Order: sequence, then structure tokens, then C-alpha cells
Amino acid sequence: MRTRLLSSERRTLPPAPTGAERVRYPSGTLELQAYLARPPGATGPRAAVVYLHGGFSLVPSDFEHARPLLDAGMVVMTPSLRGENGNPGELELLWGELDDAVAAIEWVARQPGVDPQRIHVVGHSIGGGLAALVSLRADAEVASTTSIAGLYTPATFVRWAASDGNRKLVRFDPAVASEGELRVLGPQLSRMVHPHVAYIGRDDAPFVANAHALATAAARVQAPLEIREVEGNHEGCLAPALADFLRRRAGEVTS
Repeated sequence: MRTRLLSSERRTLPPAPTGAERVRYPSGTLELQAYLARPPGATGPRAAVVYLHGGFSLVPSDFEHARPLLDAGMVVMTPSLRGENGNPGELELLWGELDDAVAAIEWVARQPGVDPQRIHVVGHSIGGGLAALVSLRADAEVASTTSIAGLYTPATFVRWAASDGNRKLVRFDPAVASEGELRVLGPQLSRMVHPHVAYIGRDDAPFVANAHALATAAARVQAPLEIREVEGNHEGCLAPALADFLRRRAGEVTS
């Protein structure tokens, strides 16, 4: 996982990449920032993707990772979350950020040129963990939820809290079991209300093991979870996963 904490140069949202604009969206009482892009020359309502970035600040390279979705004809929103890029609020690590993700879905659904029946959520790394949690939210009106290298476990937070590099990310006591369990999909499989596809890189060993364990658990409770392995490690699996996502949805992207 990329540990990308806020640094002095990331306390504001950088200028928008080519083809995108900086926008603001509300999440409760917070006003947060995002990049938004529409396919050039698009006519009629389009499918849209809310792409949840990895790391802990939004940078232009995150939008570039999602650019294949734009090139395929989809509207793309890449939101920054509470406590990131000069946004109000504080990092809560897969807690309040879930409200931000649902708020981004609601906001993009109201935008001109977006088909509110075809909004997809895709996230990578910690953003994938957030996308997986969106599958639990009945108030998230989404056509699909997808994570890429985002199936974390409560043990992840225990390890982070014990490490110098990641200790500051854990804003709760990981020894309290419920704190970790509420921040990951596995213990909550029976509460899923949206189908979720979880992509895992074949060379991302810890995530592969957890994915297979979750597949078994999901089958027991008939949870709508699908595991798909692609080539690559934690970072390298992103491009092939997005390519497979687009291949599977080719018929609905621009129609």
C-alpha cells in the first residue's frame, strides 16, 4: 500500500489535469474538492465512475490512473476526502470517508450529462477498501462497486499502528476489535446490499490470501462478492483491473 500522508505541497488540491476541472461537492457540513471530467463531444446521459484514489491525498496522477475510464466514454469524478488537500475535517481511516464517498455519488448523479442509473464506484488500495464499504450502504445509488487491491483486514490496522511509517494513520485503538471490523468488508459480508467485484493482483500475496478467505465466507452467507485475479502486484494490478472492468461493461459505457 502507498503511504501518502499530507505534506506541505499537498495541503491544497493541485491544478486539474488536462481534460478535467476542479469542483467542490458537499458531504454533510463539509465542502470537499474533486476533479471532474466529461468525455469530449459527449451527447446524451453517460455512465459515470466515482474513482476513489489510493494513498491519503489526491494528486493528478490519480486522475491519470482513471483516465482509461474517461477515454472509454465515461464521466469521471475523482474526489478528495475529509482532511485531504486542505479539505475540512480529519482523517478517520475508512469511517467518515465513507460518508464522503456516498456524497460524491449523490453529487455526480445530479450533474448534467450523467445517467444517474449508471454510476459506478471504483477504488484502488485504500480507496478500494472504501469502495468495498460502499457495497454496504443502501443509500448509495450505484450500478456497481469495485475494489482493486482493497480487501483489508482488522489485522492490517494493528500492523500499521505498530510501524513508524503508518502509525499516524490509525486514529483509533486497533486493539478494540469492533473498531477494525467496522472498517473492512470481511466481518460485514452479510450486510452487503450491492454486488461487489474485488480485483486482486496475483503477486500481491497478503491480499490474495485474504481474498480467497473472503470468497469462502461470502459463499456461506450468500453475499454478492466476486473475486477476480489479474496480473501484477499491489500497484501493478491497477491497469489490468481497469481494463477488465471496462471490457465487462463495454455495452453500457456510452449507449
